[in-house]
Amino acid sequence: MPASGIADLPYRGELMFDTANPDPNNQFDAIVVGAGPAGSTFAENLARASFRVALLEEHPQVGVPTHCSGLVSPRALEIAGVDRKEMGLREYSQARVWAPGGATLWLRSDTVQAIAIERDRFDQLLARRAVDAGARLMLGTKARTFRRENGQIAVQATTPRGEVQLRAPLLVGADGAGSRVARWMGVNGKHEVIPAIKADVAFTNGGTDSIEILVGSGVAPGWFGWVIPLPGGRATIGLGATGSARDHLPAFLDLVRRRFGDYTLEHTHSAPIPLGPARDFVGDGVLLVGAAARQTKPTTGGGVYLGIRAAQLAAATASCALAQARALSRGNLSRRALAPYEDEWHRLEGREVTVGHRLRRAYRRLSDRELDWIVATAAQPWAQRLISRLGDIDFPAQLLSALLRDLPRKVWSSPTFKRSNVPTFERDDVPTFERSNAEPVHEPRPELVEGPAP
Repeated sequence: MPASGIADLPYRGELMFDTANPDPNNQFDAIVVGAGPAGSTFAENLARASFRVALLEEHPQVGVPTHCSGLVSPRALEIAGVDRKEMGLREYSQARVWAPGGATLWLRSDTVQAIAIERDRFDQLLARRAVDAGARLMLGTKARTFRRENGQIAVQATTPRGEVQLRAPLLVGADGAGSRVARWMGVNGKHEVIPAIKADVAFTNGGTDSIEILVGSGVAPGWFGWVIPLPGGRATIGLGATGSARDHLPAFLDLVRRRFGDYTLEHTHSAPIPLGPARDFVGDGVLLVGAAARQTKPTTGGGVYLGIRAAQLAAATASCALAQARALSRGNLSRRALAPYEDEWHRLEGREVTVGHRLRRAYRRLSDRELDWIVATAAQPWAQRLISRLGDIDFPAQLLSALLRDLPRKVWSSPTFKRSNVPTFERDDVPTFERSNAEPVHEPRPELVEGPAP
């Protein structure tokens, strides 16, 4: 469907109920909480398999407010079935990393590695496709409570028209980092959340033509800052930090102004980045997808690709489980019936995320001096060859693992560094990444960093 069709998406609460569905009990096969990319993708896929799907969105408009920097990979748009020429604002083939001491590392490619999109339009397009497939989109509808009832899950929700109760054998949590569905499942184990804040700016003169990544304790301790240039001198900028991102915002804004030119700050928006580890995201009659399942990259916080992949896998499993339950005249869905989704996700994507978490722990312990050294070392020819061979925005762990593993060995042969200036890495800090033969093979691409999670 072309992006222009987004204008036809019903936004307002008075259009939230599909009058073509006369069922007074609001009975569905699946209730999806959250109409972000993961939720809408799941709803579309299950509705196309001829199941009754309710898609609940608590805001009056899909995609608003925006919780993402809007930077995705070409692969993310490809698996979503979205034409990047229609959705993309700008394409990027290079990025620059700024070390705490001011040294820079250029990451360049001959092909497009990242695309800036209008995230609200992207979300609306996916929701429109779910509606076209037969899902019932309910805007301004907030799921409040959940309970099991005669093999079904009853969802009590508030709408612009008052309270409503929906029922289905399957409940899907696609409701983001603070997922109510996940809390109801009781899977709120210990995990890391990065406070992040982003801003839309308009450069009055200057700006930049590349993605800019800024690291260091004085900029974004424990995470990084970013500048994503957009057409017309505009940009999305932001940072994440362990502790309070807002406390570091004034210094970050001043640094951006000094390095890239003066600008007008339009508005800011805060959003948490859940880094996981990915929780148990399947239970009896319930499953989680996207940020609700903490299916995000621990190294960058990006979640669009992983969330859509999870939604596709979950919908395939749910379709089989629902069809089998219907054939056996059985109303409820067991955890065992839904477990293939979790197993398949871990087989295809879990190793990348697991290695990413080990790299994340190593990154958090790096000092500014060590970050300066790593940036300088990564500019060496041997490191650039690794970047060219292994870099991939959606699968960064393989590259980062190889770089960290080879840093101590390669640096000794370089006259640029003296042993006394080189930080020490414990062997256990450096994970080994090897893809199994069962996993899909992706063409290597030079690494760019995806923006914080959607």
